[in-house]
Parts: sequence; C-alpha cells; structure tokens
Amino acid sequence: MTTETNFTKNLESLNSKQREAVETIEGPVMVIAGPGTGKTQILTLRIANILAKTDTPADSILALTFTESAAANMRRRLVTLIGSRGYYVTIGTFHGFCNTLIQEYPENYEELIGGKNATEVSRISIIREILDAVPYDHIKPFGDKYFYVRDILASIKNLKNEGISEKTFTDITERELANLEKRQDKHHSTGPHAGKIKGEYQRQLKDGQKNSELAKVYEKYQKILRERKLYDFEDMILETIKTFETKVE
Repeated sequence: MTTETNFTKNLESLNSKQREAVETIEGPVMVIAGPGTGKTQILTLRIANILAKTDTPADSILALTFTESAAANMRRRLVTLIGSRGYYVTIGTFHGFCNTLIQEYPENYEELIGGKNATEVSRISIIREILDAVPYDHIKPFGDKYFYVRDILASIKNLKNEGISEKTFTDITERELANLEKRQDKHHSTGPHAGKIKGEYQRQLKDGQKNSELAKVYEKYQKILRERKLYDFEDMILETIKTFETKVE
C-alpha cells in the first residue's frame, strides 16, 4: 500500500469532527477528547496533511507529547503516512524538547546554565533538609516530621505545572489569609456557639496556614536548587516558557 493510499484510507475512517481538525491546516486547532479516542491519529494525519498541501519543510514541524512511547508511536504512524520525510519531523516529549533547548542554548537560561537534572532522591533530600531546619506547625506532623514530603513535592510540581512561581504562590497565600481575617461572618452570631469561630472558617484557616507554610518551603526549595545548580522537570518547562516570552521575537 502506497503512503498516499494509506493516508486516504486513514482520512476516510475519521468522523466529521476529526476530519475537520485534520483538514484545518491554517491557524490553531484544539481537540478535546478522552483517552483512546484517536487524538494521536488526528495529530499525525494533520501533520501529514500540512506537508502534503503546503510547502512547509518537514524539519520545521514540532510535535510534542507526554511520553516517549507516545512519541515513538506518532513517529511510526507518520512514516507509514508520508514515508521517509516522517523522520525529519521533530517529535518528542515536552520535557525532552525543553531539555534539548537548555543544553543547546544555555546562554538563554540564566537560572539553569551549568546545571543538571535533580534526581527524585535529591529532591526528597532537599525537602527533608528544609523541614529539619524550620519548626513548621502544619506540614510537619509531630509523630512523623517527614510524613508530607511526597505530598509537598507533588504540590510544588502541580504549582509549577500551572505556571505558578514561588513568589506568585506566596502572594496568593498571603492575600487569602488576609481576606479570611477580614471576614465579618467568621463567628457564630446566635445560638449556643455565639461568638465562636465557625467550623467552615476554621477549616479554611487551617488550609490557608498549610498553604502559607508550603509557600515558604517552595521558596526555600527553589533557592536550594539554584544554589546547587539543579533543576527539576517542571523547571525545564517554566524556564523555557519564560525564555520564549522574553527572548524570542
């Protein structure tokens, strides 16, 4: 089966919405769908369609996904659709692409220049070190001061994935705590608990205090990473976004 025939056969197997995404070769396209619904197939076919209908060079197309296996799968599919030109399309993971840029253009990454990836062990060690140094009340339980280490790392990862820096998160937590303190309805006004703080407010206050301590840990964590010339996976993406926003015209 020729690559052209293979492309046509795959295109004809799509439903109307999938085909619309593939055949829109100008401007952005967003496809929202669950797992196993053909997103990779749509993306691969769209790349093939762009190369077939425009003079776009294969090596000027960038396709990013989340895992190495997904990237390899996309490469195999593309080659069956367009032949050897599929090997010239840059296909990889988000983190792999960012790490390549960091290594090839270090002068654009002042925060990371000369650094290396932080291992899981080193990240855990840094958080434990931070918890040892300061008597936190809400994220360091008395019975097991390292109980929340993995939760802390997961929270920092989530914040970074949302593009929230340590400074921004500190500002957010301080503002939320200040707003809680200003609330006029935080006490029961009548009944047997009149004058006492409402349970809902107590829960919100406790969460706010936890976030306040998390913000301090996040700030210290980033400071230690930079001092030790380390960066984590999330830093690769955050710093690449910052580089594109500030240095790429």
